[in-house]
Amino acid sequence: MLSAHPASDTTPASALHPPLFPSLPPHLRTISFIDLETTGLDSSRHEVLEVAILRVDARSLKVLAEYEARVLPTRLADAQPEALAVCGYSDEEWRDALPLPEVLATATPLLAGTLVAGHVPSFDWGFLTEGYRRTGLALPSVDYHRLDTASLAWPLLATGEVESLSLNALAKHFGIQRPTPHRAMADARCALEVARRLAVRMSRGGHMERLLEESGGVS
Repeated sequence: MLSAHPASDTTPASALHPPLFPSLPPHLRTISFIDLETTGLDSSRHEVLEVAILRVDARSLKVLAEYEARVLPTRLADAQPEALAVCGYSDEEWRDALPLPEVLATATPLLAGTLVAGHVPSFDWGFLTEGYRRTGLALPSVDYHRLDTASLAWPLLATGEVESLSLNALAKHFGIQRPTPHRAMADARCALEVARRLAVRMSRGGHMERLLEESGGVS
């Protein structure tokens, strides 16, 4: 399903300060938060089962458009049973799943020209890259950076505010509800909300500055 979804915000855009620079290059003006569910951890052997994309404005972090789809697997014999269990796969639940080429063709315009983001997005992007290769479709042109909410949250780990950089730990820390973890759109939304909370913290001056001051790293 592809739709505009400007009302999905929870952290008010007004809480986010305007960027330091008055303009951004085109490839940094929009961010695509992605999340995938897969039949395993190896993109060369396993398949994509579910795709979710939230295309957001880079300044306000408001959702501009969204897409989610279940993908029809073709090699279930290679799937890891625990991976199928985690994402709740069943033939009945995936009865309306779409072929991977159709899903990627729809996803392409949402990804094109954006900065790809998510919670450890290198995993998801690796599967997408392999999917585009297998289907013969052109990989969307995106910024070469990846915006990783786990990396952004590292100061919280360093200061002892969280015990883990997992999405679940960060959601718990910020009081973000996760009613359906390990579903692609739910996790994409959670990663986006974590990014919003971190952006607010950074704009106000976070605890990392205090930690550096205490250790003598800031004069």
